[in-house]
Order: sequence, then structure tokens, then C-alpha cells
Amino acid sequence: MSNGSTNDNWLVSRKLVPRWSVGLSGIANLIVLVIAVFAVWWIFFSNAGIFKLYSPLLGFSLVIWTLLIILWHVELFDFWPFGRNFLRETNPLAKGTLFTITTLAAYLIIVFGIVFFVVGQLGVTYFNWYSLIKYGELGQDVMSARENTSWAMISLSVPFFLVSVWFMSGIGKDLFPELNPPKRGLATLGLISTVSVIIYAIFFHPHLGSMFTPQQVYTAVPPWWEKFAHTNSAELGLGILFCSVIGVFYATHLWEGWPFNVVKKQPGRIIFFALLSLIFGYLIFQVQLFIFDYLWDQAYIGGQNEMNYGWRYSHTLTMANFILVIAIIQNSFFGQVYAKLSGILRGIIKTIVAVVVGMLFAWAYYSWGPTLLGVVAGVSHPSENASAFLIMIINLIMIQDYFMDGWPGYKLKK
Repeated sequence: MSNGSTNDNWLVSRKLVPRWSVGLSGIANLIVLVIAVFAVWWIFFSNAGIFKLYSPLLGFSLVIWTLLIILWHVELFDFWPFGRNFLRETNPLAKGTLFTITTLAAYLIIVFGIVFFVVGQLGVTYFNWYSLIKYGELGQDVMSARENTSWAMISLSVPFFLVSVWFMSGIGKDLFPELNPPKRGLATLGLISTVSVIIYAIFFHPHLGSMFTPQQVYTAVPPWWEKFAHTNSAELGLGILFCSVIGVFYATHLWEGWPFNVVKKQPGRIIFFALLSLIFGYLIFQVQLFIFDYLWDQAYIGGQNEMNYGWRYSHTLTMANFILVIAIIQNSFFGQVYAKLSGILRGIIKTIVAVVVGMLFAWAYYSWGPTLLGVVAGVSHPSENASAFLIMIINLIMIQDYFMDGWPGYKLKK
């Protein structure tokens, strides 16, 4: 824990203490989270609700970009333009409301303002579903075009997410130590964007070009991974790269950053961090494919739903997210329970709890989700993708922890 110097990020310098006992404080936060999850899901996402944003790719694209912007808000820009006095003295509910609004405003400006309206109308057709209908001449209706655009938005978010994690956690202030927010955030975000667009062009754009008939080979090469992946879908890259992000989050919430924090000096730190994240992501990806093969036998070309290679690749991140949600809840709400244990024992117990409870959570979701959430029954229905629901939960935890200082169970230590 930092000593709270003025050069520290707010999340590093602040110290949260339980309002009651750790157990009661964690349970209070969990109750508020569950209420928020059901309220937000049934109002905004459920197809039986009001706004019906869960299609499911549209819902997935909304929550993954929102989560990324929350992380940029607190890590890259350190809550700029709000100062330390505001962060220390303002009521947590007021802060939560304000920062949620600024996050959604940033989402609308970046995703819809820049990507959808500017790039999608003036540059890349598939980033705007109206452009797909107008210029594509594919006979697409609004729903199918919206799903294609949503898939493109998800694909674009993955390299941005991975590279952002590399820069935020693997480099931090080492890159521009002389700059303060927002200059440091803008400079870092510019480099993140440059690297991310290159990764997107290699791992995702070929699939977007192959989605249409005929294949858009003059703007996107045929997917180069098709022969060894047995699919032309970019779900292969989605699975590996996003599992790499999840691997970093596992280390953060279960092992206090180990082993990513072993190397301290640059440039060795960022190289080690990036390579290790990809190794972890590939291992998480492959272990889950092995489990899928055990449960359902080998996938095959032309297979539908869970027998499809692409489905299995992308749903590695779904299953990994069930564990991640529990890992974050455990660390954020109940982490101080483990404070007196040794680091190794603490990590082992937290990992076991996250895996066991995460698998129980997955079972509960697929068993009771149709009744409680209005989702389609079954693990592999085309209209079902649990990742949208799971990342929505992570968004709400981040709002509760980062924006509201752990309200109601926790409070700032003055």
C-alpha cells in the first residue's frame, strides 16, 4: 500500500475500511450489488424489459466498452478533472452518479460519436448498421445488420482492452513521468490506439471481411488462421486475447499481482508483463477447450452450437468470466478476511474459492437464468451469451468500488 503521496493514483492512495465487520460489510455490498444487477438487467438489457438491449451481441458490445472506459477513467486519467478534495469529501452516492454519467458520456462520444457515426459513415461500413443496410446490398434487416456491427465493436474492443491493460499495469507512469492528467492519459491513449488498431487489423479485420458474400478480399485478406483453427471466425483471437486480459485480472484479485509484478524495471517489466499475459491467456484458453472436449467430445467443421469450433473459442472467455466475477467480489467485498494469512496461503484459498463458487455460479446461471433473467435456456443457444451479463456485473462492481469507495459496506479512512 502506498503512503498516499500526491503523485499516486487515487485508487492507490485511498484506503477503504469496513463500516461494520468485514463479513457484514461484504454482505451489505453484495446485497446492493444483487439489487443493482437485477434492476439494470431488467430495465436495460432483458428482452422482456424496457429497452431490450440484449440481442446478445449488442448487449455484449455495450458492456465491454463501458468497462474499458471505466478503467481509462480511473487508471489513465485518474478521475480528471476532479481533484483530491472532491474525491475525499463528496458523498459516495453523488460520486457514483456523477462518474457513471461521465463514463456513459465518454462511451457515447468514443463509440457512437467517433466509431459509429464518423468511421462507420465515412470510412468502414461495418461499424455502422445503417451503412451496412444502405451500401451493403445484402438484403440485411436492421436486426442482422445491428448484430454484425455489434460484433465489429466487440472485436475492436478486445485489442484495446489487452493493450490498455499492458500499458496501465505493465507501464503505468513510467512512460510519461513528467506529465500529469489529462496530458499523460491522452498521450498513453494515443499509443494504446496505435498498437490496438494494428492488432485489430491482423486478428479481427480478416474475419469481418469474410462475413459477406463475396468475401471482401480487396480490403481484408482471407482469415489466415482458418486451416489450423478449423474456422474463419475471429472468435479464436477473441478467446485467446481476452483470456489474456482475464489472466491479468486473476493475478490482481487472487494473487495481488503476482507473478506479473516480479520484474520491476523497464523495459523488462512491460515485455515480461505482455508475454506472460499472453502465456496465461493461452493456458486458460487451452484448459477450457480440453474441458469442452471432455464434456461434448471433439468439435467438427460445420458443427452447430457447442459442436462448433468458433463457439468453443469465444465461450472460453464466458466460462473464465464466471470465475472472474467471483474473484472480484471476493477480493473487493471480503478481501480483508484473508489479511492475516501468508501471501501464498491467501492466494491458494482465494483461488480455490473463486473456482468452486464460480462453477456453482455458472450452474446456477444456466439452471435459473431463463426464469430469473429471461434469457434463453441452454448453454449454446445462438441467442444466448452469458458474457454480456457477467461483464455487466463487473461494471457494477467497478462503479461500487472505484466510483463509490465501496459503499455501503466500506468507507474512506480519513
